Amino acid sequence: MKTNNRNVPPRISGALGVPGSPSIERLSRKTGSFGFQSHEYRDSSFRVRLYRFMAESIPLINSVLWTWTRLAAAPGGFSYISQGDEVDNLQADEVLTNLFHKISKENFGSFSNASEILVPFFNSLFLDGAVAGKLDFYSDLSGIYKMEFFDLSKCQVEISSTGEVRIRKFDGVKDTVSHGTNVFYYSHNPDIANPYGQSILHAVPFVTYIEQQLVDDMRRSMHNSGYHRLHIKITPPEKRENENDEKYVSRANSYFDDTLAMVRDIKTEDNPITWDDVSIEHIGPGIQGGSKSNNWYLTHRSMVEEICSGTNLAPFLLGYSYNATTNWAQFKYDLIMRQVHSVQYSAQAFLEWLANIELALKGFNLTAVWKFDNRFSALAQERVKIKKDESSLLIDLLNAGLIDKETAERKVRELL
Repeated sequence: MKTNNRNVPPRISGALGVPGSPSIERLSRKTGSFGFQSHEYRDSSFRVRLYRFMAESIPLINSVLWTWTRLAAAPGGFSYISQGDEVDNLQADEVLTNLFHKISKENFGSFSNASEILVPFFNSLFLDGAVAGKLDFYSDLSGIYKMEFFDLSKCQVEISSTGEVRIRKFDGVKDTVSHGTNVFYYSHNPDIANPYGQSILHAVPFVTYIEQQLVDDMRRSMHNSGYHRLHIKITPPEKRENENDEKYVSRANSYFDDTLAMVRDIKTEDNPITWDDVSIEHIGPGIQGGSKSNNWYLTHRSMVEEICSGTNLAPFLLGYSYNATTNWAQFKYDLIMRQVHSVQYSAQAFLEWLANIELALKGFNLTAVWKFDNRFSALAQERVKIKKDESSLLIDLLNAGLIDKETAERKVRELL
C-alpha cells in the first residue's frame, strides 16, 4: 500500500501538563470555589473541566466558543487528485460518505457528513486545546473499522524519547494506553516552549472571575437601589427650659415612636400629616440610579472587552455594539477570517488523513483534498467588485503585452 505525506498526521504531541505553567486549582471542596495558583500543573484534567464549566455557565464564554467554532467549521468538500490532475470519482465519494456517517454515528449518535463533524472537532480544539483519538482497522485491512475520540479530561498525553505519542486513558477502574501510527493528537496554538497547545480560554479565567463578581455585585447593588423607598427624616425636638436630660430623651423617643407608628400603619390611600419637622423624601433609580447604572455599564464593558481580547475576538462578533464604524468592523472581520484560515489547516489535515487512509485501504489510486468554502453572502458585493477590478487589470496587462494569453486565461480561471 502506497502512502504519501498527506496521509501522515502532524507530529504535534505531548503531555497536557506543562511544568512551570500557571494553574487553576480547586481551593475548597466544601464551597467549590476556584483559586489561582502560580506553581506547575498538578492535574491537567482539572484545567479541561474548568474550561468546560466556564463554557457551560458563562454566557459570554459560551458565545466566544460558539462563534469561533462556527466560523472555523465552514462547509466544504473533497476533491480528488490523480497523477497531478483533478478528477471526479463517484465511488470515492460514496466510500467517504459511508466512512464519515459511521464515524459520526459511533461518536455523536447521528449520521453526519464530514462538514458536520468539524463542529465537535473545533469545539474540542478551542475548548480543550487539543483533539486526540485513534483508528481501528478491520482485521483484513479492508478499511477503517472505528475511530474513537478521546475525552481529554480523562486522559494524559505523553511523548516518548523516540517521538511516539502515547495516550493514557483512565476511567477509575483500569488504565488503557494507546500508541502507534493509528493514534493522532492535534494541538491548538503550539509554540516552541509549549508544543502541547492551549485553549482559547487560556488567558481569560482570571478576568472572567472578576467579570462574574462584577455582575453579581451589580445585581445586588441595582436590586437595592432599584426598589423605590421613602426616606423619612425627623428633626429632634428642642429641649425645653428646666427639662432634664432624662425627660428630654424620653419625650424625643416617644415622638419618634409615634411618627414611626403612623408611617407603619398608613394605608395605600392615606396621606401622611405631620409637623414641618418631619421630612418625607422619595428615593429610587430616577434620582440616584442613573449615574450608578452608567458606571456599572462602563466597568462591565471594560471587562467584556478584556475577555474578547483574550480570546482574539471583536465585541461586535458577539453581539456587543460599541459604535464601531462599518470600515472598522470590516477590517476586524477580515482579520478574524485570516485567523480562521490558519486554524482550518489542522482540520483539513485531519479530514485528509482519514480520507486518504480509507481510500488507500479500499484500493483507490488517488489523493483526497479537502477544500473549505469560506464565502459569506453578506460580502458578495465587495467580492464581485474586487474580481471585476482584477479582471480589468488582467485585460489591461494582456493588451499592453505584459502577459501572454495563456497566463491571462489561467488567472481568469482562478478568479472564477
